[in-house]
Amino acid sequence: MSKIGNWGSIIKFQTSDHRILTFKEMSKTYPIRTNVHNLLGRKPKVEFVGPDLEKVTFTIELDAMYCRKPLKVERRLQDAAQHGIVAPLIVGGKCILHHGIITELSSHYDVIMKRGKIYSLKLDVTMTEYN
Repeated sequence: MSKIGNWGSIIKFQTSDHRILTFKEMSKTYPIRTNVHNLLGRKPKVEFVGPDLEKVTFTIELDAMYCRKPLKVERRLQDAAQHGIVAPLIVGGKCILHHGIITELSSHYDVIMKRGKIYSLKLDVTMTEYN
C-alpha cells in the first residue's frame, strides 16, 4: 500500500492492489487583500492590506471498483464540512494547509446502476485556511 496523503483522520489518500483513493487537479491559491480608493477625475489607487486566506481545490474520483463504498466517503466529507472540522492537509509528507476547513463540496454522479445504486462519482473539494 502506498500512502499519498491525508486530511487529518477524516480521509486518507492511498493506493493499493485493492483500493484506490486519490485526487487530481489540485491547485492552491495565495490571494492578497487590497482596498481600492476612488479619486475624482483620476484612476483609483490600490492599497495593499495584507495576505488573505490560502485556498486549495481538488477533485476526488470514486469508483466502486476501486473504492468499495463511494457514498460512504462522500458522506464522511459532507459531515466534516457541515460540522466545520479543521485538520491539516498533508500530501507527500508535506503540509499543504496547516488548518484546512472544507468551504465547498460538489458531488457529480457519473455512473448510476440499476435500483439507483451509485457506482461512480466525483467530488470537487475546496478547502480554505482556517485561522
